[in-house]
Amino acid sequence: MSLDTKYRPLHFDDVLGQGGHTTVLRQFIIAGMGFYQSYVFCGGHGCGKTTLGRILARGLLCETPAQGNPCDKCVSCTSILRTGASECFVEFDAATNSGKDDIKKITDTLSYDTFSGKRRIYLFDEAHQLSRNALDALLKPMEDAVQGSEEKKLICIFCTTEPNKMRDTIFSRCAPKFVIRRVTPEKIAERMAFICDQESIEYDLEALVLIAEAKQSHIRPCLKAIEGVSQLGRVNKENVFSYLQLDANVAALEMLFNLGRDLPQVLTVAEEMFESVSPATLYELLAETSMLAYKTALGLGKPPMYWDAEKLTAVGEYHADHLIRFSHTFASRPGHPNLSMLLCDLSQLHHQRRGEWGAVTTIRQVVVQESSAPVSEAPTTSAPEISPEVGSVTQTPQPLAVGKTAVVTAGGVYVDQRAVNKRSPSEQVRKVKRHSMPPDEFRAVLARRVDELSWNERRRPEG
Repeated sequence: MSLDTKYRPLHFDDVLGQGGHTTVLRQFIIAGMGFYQSYVFCGGHGCGKTTLGRILARGLLCETPAQGNPCDKCVSCTSILRTGASECFVEFDAATNSGKDDIKKITDTLSYDTFSGKRRIYLFDEAHQLSRNALDALLKPMEDAVQGSEEKKLICIFCTTEPNKMRDTIFSRCAPKFVIRRVTPEKIAERMAFICDQESIEYDLEALVLIAEAKQSHIRPCLKAIEGVSQLGRVNKENVFSYLQLDANVAALEMLFNLGRDLPQVLTVAEEMFESVSPATLYELLAETSMLAYKTALGLGKPPMYWDAEKLTAVGEYHADHLIRFSHTFASRPGHPNLSMLLCDLSQLHHQRRGEWGAVTTIRQVVVQESSAPVSEAPTTSAPEISPEVGSVTQTPQPLAVGKTAVVTAGGVYVDQRAVNKRSPSEQVRKVKRHSMPPDEFRAVLARRVDELSWNERRRPEG
């Protein structure tokens, strides 16, 4: 059995770092108000949402709860612990059962009483995957109360990583949502140390804190990391760096440090990283590293211990505000990046950092087709120039002449080539000209172009 399953909390007292939430939930059970509303648990992956929901369900259905905790001895508790379900409790995977028909099966069962006479509780894991119609089907039974009682006909426990995708009408029928907060890496390390002691796993406490920081204090990924690192031997800093591939952070820092200084070294390190890390991951890592260096230079918090703080500070102080442009470039990566795209972006940032190129090199250009309009009457467009010193944008008017190149714009805003729709050059030119010439002149130009089309291009398909 995996560590995260074996040491999953079974009582509110075992839940780590959520004292305020567990106190409120226990009071609901003690006061007999647990069936007055539904519940929402939200937070990052592996933080304990579903675990807390299961404990709440067992406590509500328990025959003899002790201070709000389930007794683990009654028929309901033992059934849920053994099989994960009971007569009155069903755990529903919303990721694969998200339609209205799936929810109808649930609402149809509300017409029948259970043998124990207790209300049914449904736990929806990944609840944000439920469709709009499915959520609508839950609204009425969640609102209606049992005749002669304040208890609702349907009690739902929604567990989700994306509460913004759920409807406000669902939240209005639930207790205020319980947001599972991240616990400090030190607290996570204490729990991992206890588990390592129980499993006779040798460890260094510093390495456990390192794992907690690398996994952003999500307990489940932390325990899975311990399982993997322990296969290499003692859970120490060296094995953690090797198993979690944290050496990639060192390489990312090396690349940023040499931007504007040593381009061959930057490209060499990027190609070496490509052997073990995908281009998409490299883009994400470089964007994260750029912003972390920027925040470190501003003195905003202490960097995680798996980063070289001295090198991170040096990168932040050298590049300063240029790191914002770096992070933006890496964060707005192409949809399907490859190594050549990454090397191209790194080379461009290197030259921009040295003040050799302006941002105009990143703007898509097209060739203007021939037109009968005189060049002198042609509309003008502007190309932005970015100062390498301060990164400010200035506009320099340039004529849009026949046979020359023109910067494609969208509503007057200059667009990076990775965000431009893949239209043909003629379509892009027509869009530019339509927004830049009088309506009468545009209609005349359009009519001439229609006349120039061949009969084969204009004819409609037969049938």
